Amino acid sequence: MREIRIHGRGGQGVVTLAELLAKSAIKTGLEAQTLPFFGVERRGAAVKAAVRLDHTPIKVRSQSYKPGILVLMSENLLEIGLADGIADEAVIVVNAEKPLPVDKRQWLVEAEKIAVKHNLVFGGEPFINVPMLGALCRVLDLPFPVLEETLQEQWSEDKAKPNIAAAREAYNTVWSAGQAKEENSNG
Repeated sequence: MREIRIHGRGGQGVVTLAELLAKSAIKTGLEAQTLPFFGVERRGAAVKAAVRLDHTPIKVRSQSYKPGILVLMSENLLEIGLADGIADEAVIVVNAEKPLPVDKRQWLVEAEKIAVKHNLVFGGEPFINVPMLGALCRVLDLPFPVLEETLQEQWSEDKAKPNIAAAREAYNTVWSAGQAKEENSNG
């Protein structure tokens, strides 16, 4: 079973990201479970959600304590993400330009720049959940056409187009900190 925990700030679409990831995974034949964590969230406060994916029915119903993938919507959430626990062999997927100061394999995507480029800006803030979803689907080897179909089902055509473009760019530009950016890009 793969466990993914997503850390973000209230208003960034963390729960929507988890739900869209689960919907995309289900389309590939995987079982999926989303775990939103609700407390006294407010815009800007630290929030989290988790997703479990497996080829067999998922019977675990607990919180995600040691995920194999830690998703950080902002690099300043590293301490919070690590404090909540991760697996020894965990991979970090982060919205950042350069690797974080932690001894873990990292996948980086410039989600804010991608969101701004594709006009995914609401209330003056770049909405980065869809670019992060695109990057995460690439890391998980979920085919982009499945993600595209999920996004088309989520929004009307006018709203889906920029989201699909942003997800595609993130999917094609996410890079492993051990690789040069150009080596990982599919164009």
